[in-house]
Amino acid sequence: MTEAIHNFFHNIFGGNVILATIIIALLPLIELRGAIPFGMSIRLWGDAVLTNWQSFLYSFLGSSAIVPVLALLFIPLINALKKTKLFKKLAIAIENRVKNKSKKIENDVNVQVEKDKEQSKYNKKFWLKVIGVFLFVALPLPLTGVYTGTCVAVILGLGFWWTCGVVILGNAVAGLIMTLLSSVFSGYTHIVLYVFLGLVVLFGLYEIIASAIRKKKNKENETKTE
Repeated sequence: MTEAIHNFFHNIFGGNVILATIIIALLPLIELRGAIPFGMSIRLWGDAVLTNWQSFLYSFLGSSAIVPVLALLFIPLINALKKTKLFKKLAIAIENRVKNKSKKIENDVNVQVEKDKEQSKYNKKFWLKVIGVFLFVALPLPLTGVYTGTCVAVILGLGFWWTCGVVILGNAVAGLIMTLLSSVFSGYTHIVLYVFLGLVVLFGLYEIIASAIRKKKNKENETKTE
């Protein structure tokens, strides 16, 4: 399997591990969490393998590049897609998923704010949102990367510059954690990559099943109210 992947990427990128790592880091779901062990894997790249800090740097640059683009275009793009017949359902599904993630942060924020009876509730609420988005992105788990994190920050209303700053900072922390993990298992970074990809699949299946259950419950509730 590793040999097949090695040949695949060498055929595409001609052994240019830097370009390959940047491109992999740009991909949704994989991002820098998968790109770091990818660039560090001796099994995949042989003598051309990147050092741990090189892999972190190129992965970080690749994955962070999408943040300002998403921060500017997420809402206009979703609204435009919802007006088309072909992509309407997809746009609504993406929007609902992001809103569900943002509601979790919003609910946690509201709980904390309710405990504060001072007049600084608005500022506290804003900073709790910032911290919530940062922690969401900083933990190197599948489906919590810069794509989802940026969209969640936009929905929470953090604004362009705060969205970019907090997501990129969280991305850096997630990258450092993955770099440390990959360095600890330096001879088995391809295994780290495979484990991460396996988790992406499992988390993705969970999201699909959870979404289907929510839809079923909503339909049942609508039927009861009619």
